[in-house]
Amino acid sequence: MNDQDVLQHLLDIEHEASALVLEAQKEADRRIAEQEKLGREEYEKTYKTKSLDFEKSYQEAVAQVKKKYSDLLQTYRQELEDQPVQYQAFNELMHQLLFGGKLE
Repeated sequence: MNDQDVLQHLLDIEHEASALVLEAQKEADRRIAEQEKLGREEYEKTYKTKSLDFEKSYQEAVAQVKKKYSDLLQTYRQELEDQPVQYQAFNELMHQLLFGGKLE
């Protein structure tokens, strides 16, 4: 083999190595893209599940607070309705405050 043949042989080997590296890089890129896609899908699935759980918990908490508020308001209204209205005492107090004396 002469020098030119050896040099050509080395260039062919380098070309094959370059082609193998390029093919390996393409395969690595494909695998990375595939794993990114799977990871994204898993993330979105988990995110959606968690957000629905949080939304459900939030809605339940809001419903409980509204019911508690409604119950407290109803209790307060009932307490107000159960108290007797004292018109005479109110009128006497107003007369005393406004005019400084008792009603006669």
